[in-house]
Amino acid sequence: MGPEAKTCQSCKKDFTIEPDDFTFYEKIGVSLPKMCPLCRAQRRLAFRNERVFYKRACDKCKREVVSMYSPNKPYPVWCYECWFKDDWDATEYGQDYDPSRPFLEQVNEIYKKVPKVALIYVRSVNSEYVNISADNKDCYMLVESSNNEGCIHSYWVQQCRDSLDLSFSHQTELSYESDDCYNCYQLVYSKVCYDSRNSYFLYDCRGCSDCIGCVNLRNRQYYVFNKPLSKEEYEGFITEARLDTASGVEAMRAKFLEFIKTQPRKYAEIVNAPGSSGNYISDAKNCRECFHSYEAEDCAYGEHVWRNAKDCVDVSTAGRNASTIYNSINTGIDVSNCVSCAQAWSSTFMEYALNCFNSNHCLGSAGLRKKDYCILNKQYSKDEYESLRDKIVGDMKVSGEYGEFFPSSLGPFGYNETVAQEQFPLTKERAEALGFGWEEYPRGTYGKETLKWDNVPDAIGDLNVADVSREIFSCVKCDKNYRIIPPELQFYKRLNIPIPRMCPDCRHDRRMTARGPNRLSAPQQCRCDYKVYQNTASHTNHPEGRCPNMFRSSYRPDGTEVVYCEQCYNAEVA
Repeated sequence: MGPEAKTCQSCKKDFTIEPDDFTFYEKIGVSLPKMCPLCRAQRRLAFRNERVFYKRACDKCKREVVSMYSPNKPYPVWCYECWFKDDWDATEYGQDYDPSRPFLEQVNEIYKKVPKVALIYVRSVNSEYVNISADNKDCYMLVESSNNEGCIHSYWVQQCRDSLDLSFSHQTELSYESDDCYNCYQLVYSKVCYDSRNSYFLYDCRGCSDCIGCVNLRNRQYYVFNKPLSKEEYEGFITEARLDTASGVEAMRAKFLEFIKTQPRKYAEIVNAPGSSGNYISDAKNCRECFHSYEAEDCAYGEHVWRNAKDCVDVSTAGRNASTIYNSINTGIDVSNCVSCAQAWSSTFMEYALNCFNSNHCLGSAGLRKKDYCILNKQYSKDEYESLRDKIVGDMKVSGEYGEFFPSSLGPFGYNETVAQEQFPLTKERAEALGFGWEEYPRGTYGKETLKWDNVPDAIGDLNVADVSREIFSCVKCDKNYRIIPPELQFYKRLNIPIPRMCPDCRHDRRMTARGPNRLSAPQQCRCDYKVYQNTASHTNHPEGRCPNMFRSSYRPDGTEVVYCEQCYNAEVA
């Protein structure tokens, strides 16, 4: 069977169903998608609030807690302790299936009744304010992260220690404001680095130490803006740069951003990933249009597909042995055979499930823990379940909706609270026109700062405030107030770097913007030209003129970045 062209029912643009897609859809028995991959991702992501938090009372114990659900939400929200207690059972909210009514309408009724947990995390010690996370210790404000210790304000980090403002980093220690870094130590203001240490403002460096402002270096020491220095010259540059001051950091950041514009970049961060396309992929195989994917195989149209994930299509977070997952978000670890689910941790054979843990063979249910054979949260025997499940799914297949994700009207959050707003920004009017909700409840405070930046010394060593954790600061970008907690201040002093002038949300947004969008451009030509590249002898694929190689990339075709194909890029950095 060849590719089939279709028109997206949402954005009205054409998209193609590839032969491999047909094979997967037939394998799991779902209807062909009615929307293009980007619109499918947008709908899923609108069910996921990662980092917009509020203070509200637990509807069970009445204790004030931090929650991803605003106080005005029309359904019960319980604190972590109350939700995970054994004194309640989500099957108490079960109801009979009514064949005369749409099934997803009935699922919505169940979902609204069942209590929701304020923040989602498991097996974490002294790490109360984390979300969608597991196995952390002494951490604060982590999102989608696991197996970390002493980390603060970070996103998608694994096995990291004593670090702050990291994203998409692994086995990295004592590092700050860095993204996509692996096995690094004391790396600051850097991106896409491996096995590097004691450096500032690096981009795509491997095996480097004691470097500043460098791009595309391999196994170098004492380099500044890609130029070698002696140890004494390097130490003199460090002293003169005054990276312990806010003004020194911003001056260096501006100089680095100008320098990086002149340096070649690979069209995508794909390493050891045959048959793969997308961005930020490593040690993977046959992962098509995936973003942030590693140690995965035979996946497509996904974000955050990792650690032995296999046969996962249209997924937003599937990892650690996840297999055969379709059109689902946050299915977590050790899951398999899930269709159109929004959070089903350590579960199998789940369909249209929401916020379920350690459950199997359930359909259209919410908030279940350690349950099997449930439909609309009602318990059935195995034979009863299979008979009723086949009838419901059969009817959904006749209508062509089996495999479609939950409609946007079921979303528990306002669109502007969710990660969908990061990847697919919309105005309130446009979001509501597409059927999404919008949250107007105020979050954060403004104008409550107790210490003006004019009264904060430039150098961290000159900071002489009795208790910084009691002070309230104002973000220089969005004006929102924020605090600096004691472990955070200790970290800045230990690394001798200035306290941040931007709030944690704006720092996160800066890193996410620098990553680029989770989508690919139309095919574009390599921008390498013999008149401008540096290492002419090694560009064997085009001894003169512009390189003819074509690729799809997250970089825009009309962008100003110097974007190379892999062959030309390797010739420059090898």
